[in-house]
Amino acid sequence: MTCLTKYFDKMAGILPNLSQIKVTPFDEGFSNKVYLLSWEKAPRLVLRVPFIDCRAFYIRRDSELKALQGAAAIGLSPPMLWCDDEGAFACQYVSQPSLDWSVLHTEQSIRQIAQALQKAHTLPLVDTHFSVFDVIQHYLQGIQKKSPENSAFYQEWQYLIELFQTLTPPPQLLPAVLCHNDINPKNILMDEDKLWLIDWEYVGVGDPLFDLAVVVKSHNLDEEQTIQLLTLYDEGLPLKASLLVLETYVKAYALREMAWLLQKHLLTPDDALSLEYYYEFKAAPKLNSFLMSESGR
Repeated sequence: MTCLTKYFDKMAGILPNLSQIKVTPFDEGFSNKVYLLSWEKAPRLVLRVPFIDCRAFYIRRDSELKALQGAAAIGLSPPMLWCDDEGAFACQYVSQPSLDWSVLHTEQSIRQIAQALQKAHTLPLVDTHFSVFDVIQHYLQGIQKKSPENSAFYQEWQYLIELFQTLTPPPQLLPAVLCHNDINPKNILMDEDKLWLIDWEYVGVGDPLFDLAVVVKSHNLDEEQTIQLLTLYDEGLPLKASLLVLETYVKAYALREMAWLLQKHLLTPDDALSLEYYYEFKAAPKLNSFLMSESGR
C-alpha cells in the first residue's frame, strides 16, 4: 500500500480511514497498475495508476479522461469519482466481469456490443486524431530507434515493416467520430443486462469501422457474426465495401498489437512477458491476421 499513499492522500475526500481499506491488485493490464479498493466488506472503487510512456505509445491522458467522463455521463462507463493530471483515476466498482480472450458471442451479446458502439460514437469529440496507420508508423519508428542493426529485434522490425507495406488505408465509409480504438474483450465488462466500456487510453477521432474491426478480430467473430455486427450497428452500410474495410482494419489491428508488444519490451526490458506474447502473437494464425490470410480462413 506504500506506493499508493500519495494517491490516497489526493483521494482523501472519497475514502474512509486508510486502516479500513483493503487493496487487491488486478493481474491484468500492461499499461497501468489497477487496484480494487474495498471497505466495510464490500468492493467500492477501482483505482487505475498509469506507468506507461504516453508519448511512445500515442496516448493523450487529457483526451482519455474527457472521453471517460462523457461515457460515464451516458452510462457507458463506470462513474469516475476522482482523477489527477497525470492520468490516474478512481471509478466506481461494478460487478460485471470482463470477457475472456476466448469469448464466443451470442446474437444477444453482439447486439449489446453494437448498441454500445452506437452510443460511444455519439460522444463529444476530443482533440486527439486517431488513425491506426499513424499509430503503427509511430510504434515502428520507436522500435527502430531501440533496435541495433543486425540484432534480433532489428530483424523483427524489418518483419513488421514488410507487413506494414502491404497495407493501404481503406476508404472511410462513415464520418469521423469519437472512437475507443481498443475494444478488446478485457475492455468490456458485461453480463446479460449491462455492458460497460473501460480503458479509453487510445481514444481519438477516427473511423468508426476500426472499432468494429477490433471487435471482430479480438472477440473471435465469424463471418456471419461480423455481418450481424455491421447490420446492427448501421443497416445502411454497403455490406461488401464494409467487409473489405474491416478486412484491412483487422490486419492493421493485429500489426498494431504486435508492434505495441515489441516496443513495450524494448522500452521496459524487464517486461519479458510482452516479448513472449509478441512471439506467440506472431506465430499464431488466429492472432496474426497476415498468417491467416496466407492459410485461408
